[in-house]
Amino acid sequence: MSNKVYRGKMVTMIGIIKEIDKLGRIVIPKELRDRFGITENVEIIATEIGIVLRSPEYKLIRADNHKKQNNE
Repeated sequence: MSNKVYRGKMVTMIGIIKEIDKLGRIVIPKELRDRFGITENVEIIATEIGIVLRSPEYKLIRADNHKKQNNE
């Protein structure tokens, strides 16, 4: 773990190397999921310097579930 200045802000960088399986999946360690509040969903953001994973600020719901809830 190291601290760096990125775009004028101090950020903590944690380096972990993870294997990607045949289906393109990686496992996010529980310690990181807990630390950053990642539960059921994760938002994936592609930037010019890499990929950012974060807990989404919204909740995804399936359209068919939404229709069922509104019709009841």
